[in-house]
Order: sequence, then structure tokens, then C-alpha cells
Amino acid sequence: MAKGAAAAGEIVQRIQGTYPKATYALSWKTPWELLVGAILAGQSTDVTVNRVTPGLFAKYRDAKAFAAANQGELEEIIRPCGIHQAKAKSIIGAAGMVVAKFGGQVPKTMDEMLELPGVKRKTANVVLNCAYGVASGIIVDTHVDRLAQRIGLSANNTPEAIETDLMGIVPKGEWTTFGPALILHGREVCQAKVPKCGGCVIEANCMKVGLPGGVAKPSAIVSMDGVKPWTGALPEIPGGWGAVLSKHLESEWFRTLWGFVKAEAEAGQVFPPESEIFSAFEYAPFSKVKLVILGQDPYHDDGQAHGLCFSVKRGVAVPPSLRNMYKELQTDLTIAAPDHGNLEAWAKQGALLLNAVLTVKAHTPNSHKDRGWERFTDLVIDALNESPKPVVFMLWGSYAQKKGKRIDESKHVVLKAAHPSPLSAKQFFGSKPFSQIDAALKKSGHSPMNWKL
Repeated sequence: MAKGAAAAGEIVQRIQGTYPKATYALSWKTPWELLVGAILAGQSTDVTVNRVTPGLFAKYRDAKAFAAANQGELEEIIRPCGIHQAKAKSIIGAAGMVVAKFGGQVPKTMDEMLELPGVKRKTANVVLNCAYGVASGIIVDTHVDRLAQRIGLSANNTPEAIETDLMGIVPKGEWTTFGPALILHGREVCQAKVPKCGGCVIEANCMKVGLPGGVAKPSAIVSMDGVKPWTGALPEIPGGWGAVLSKHLESEWFRTLWGFVKAEAEAGQVFPPESEIFSAFEYAPFSKVKLVILGQDPYHDDGQAHGLCFSVKRGVAVPPSLRNMYKELQTDLTIAAPDHGNLEAWAKQGALLLNAVLTVKAHTPNSHKDRGWERFTDLVIDALNESPKPVVFMLWGSYAQKKGKRIDESKHVVLKAAHPSPLSAKQFFGSKPFSQIDAALKKSGHSPMNWKL
């Protein structure tokens, strides 16, 4: 959400105030004509549709006439709108149902609208919002989809999930006009390629996601075809993080991610165990975080991963990257390496030891990459970004540094160095990251770390 609920509310008020009583820009006289126009507008433009519909409605005056139309003739008339064969079939099918089931009148409820061939939530909302004034939901077309993400009103990228987010922000009494208002803003000001940010009524609160000077775009998620959103109880994220991230945990993409993790665990072994996936958040509660060390992927061999980046449980061999961290710790602060690799003591001091991806298939590195965890951990960083107290971020290697571009360096301290992996150890050794962290913590008003394990 854009810089918190207050900022999101301010955005809604300013958009509504700038485009009062906005409506969908299709030419129509009856709810049936609006329904036809909305079907034609899919992957087309309102301008094109408005050029086609006067002649179309002169030939076919009502749903009964459309139901009896010759599909080939209808296709030729609507050809300029694109996908003319599928649209003609949908219009004739919808007309037949409107006549046969609804007495020739376009229905006034969402459930009934969705029974009509070719009608999905966006089309249904267009008709219900604009023809009947029914607050069935919020219109999400390509403009609203794009702007909701760019402004920061939604971290989702599917129309259904974006609509759910907007319905949680916009007062219900304004649902019918907010979609059209945001569409107008997208056309007139916040254009796709060259937005007119100067003088924009919401610039002060806009997160400018993906734009220069704004927040980085949320991480992409690969196709999750065949993975069903989890319908059971969602995981409880400890340390106050559940409340901070609650809105996102209810989103479709997170439920799908959790469904993927559960399916993977049922099919084989996943690390870390489910009870330890969110250990980093348990040891470093949101209100206590002063340092973030960012890793990439959990360890993928037996008994290693336990929810903290770079860390392993006592009794497990210390991995190469952590051995190099210990060597540099001794060089930097003359602290001897311990005989184990458990970093819980660091985490309990307010160090969030965060992997970008929180799970992995056993013995298969990067197997859960691009499934949604990167987006989740982006949101973790965004939450800390909004915190009024400064946080120190240590970014080792190009992967962490790329992910760290979303950090507001005017509020927080970002330290960078080579990764402690054996592949880049020569650059890592001598970087003195631990003394740098302590100096940054002191400057930011925090106590330094006790690095001794």
C-alpha cells in the first residue's frame, strides 16, 4: 500500500476530487448497449468502440435483435475492435441469455452478470457501476491495473487481486466512480511511457513504482499454472511481522505461493522445515530490527537451513561462505571463530538474517526461485523502508545489491561489499564489514552488535 493507509486515503481523495463523478468513456443509451460496448472494449480502445457502436446499435436495437443476429455479419461490423470472432460469439450468447433468462433486461447483480458468456468482473463492474450505480466492485482495466501498481495501492499484478486491494482502500460509496477516475488520470497524467509527474495531484504520496527515483518494481513470479491458491490456514508470521504484512498475506499471489510450498513438501522434502521458515522474523521482531543482512537461497542439504541466512544449526558443518565471514570477523574485530555456525545470537540482537527466497527443494538449489518469495521479501524491505527509525542494511554481492535498490538511502544506511562466497572471497577479505556495521549502527542511534558467538 502506498506509504501506509493515511497516504493511500489521501491518494483516493485527490483522485476523486480531481475527476468528480467520473464514468466509463463508452457511448451508450441502455444497459444492454453498455454491456456490448464493454465486451468490445476488451483489448481495444474506447475511441474505436465508440466509432463502431452507432452503426451497430442502429442495425441491432436490443438484446433480442442481437440474439437473432448472423454471426458472420456481426463479425464484419465489429472487426475494427479486434478479436471480432470471439467477441461476436460472446455478444450473441449474452444476448440469448439476457432474453431467455432475464426477460430482455441486463441483470443487476454480479453473480447473474457472470453467468453471461464473455462477461468477467471488469465487464460486469462497468455495467453495474455505470448503468445501475451498483457498488459491485471497482473497475480494473489496463489503466487501473497499471496505475494501482505504480502508485503503490497494490502489490499484486492480477485484476482480481488488484480489485480486492482497492476495495479495501476506497470507501464503498466511491467504488462506482474510482475506477473511471483512475482511468482518466492514467490517460491524462500518469501515462505509461512518459508520466507527467510534475504537478500531479498525488505526486507527494505516489510511490512511483518502477520509475526513476521511485520504488523498484515487485519481483516477477513465474507461471504458477496448476498451483491452486491455498485455502487452508495461512502461516503465522511471528515477531509482529504478521500484522505488518497482513494485507499481503491474504492476497491471491501469496496464497498461491503457500499452496506451491505445501505441494512441494507433500511431494518431497523442503528446507527449512515449515516450523522454521519464518525463524528470522521470530528472532528479529519488526519493532526491534536495526540491521538487515540479506542472503539469497536457503541451504539445500540435510539439516542445514533453519530460517536464518548464512546460519546452520549447531552440530552441522560450517558452510564455506560462513567460514569466510568468520575469517573476516577475526581480521576485522579480532573475534575468534566459534566452533559452530549458528547465528541466532546475532538475530536476537535485532539483526534480520533474511534470505530473498525462504524455501528450497531438498538438494536442488534455486528450485523455489521466482515463485513468489522474492516479492514477499521485497515487501519486508518495503515495510522497514517506511519505518521512521533508521535501519542498517548490509548487502553482500550483486544479487543483494540489486534487491537493495528499493531501499530509501535518505533514511537508512546501505553498506555494500563482495559476497563471502569462495568465488568472491578475495574481494570480500579486507572489506571490514563488521566494523562498518557497528559504526553505522552507532551513527543511527543503535547499540553496536555483539558479534561474539
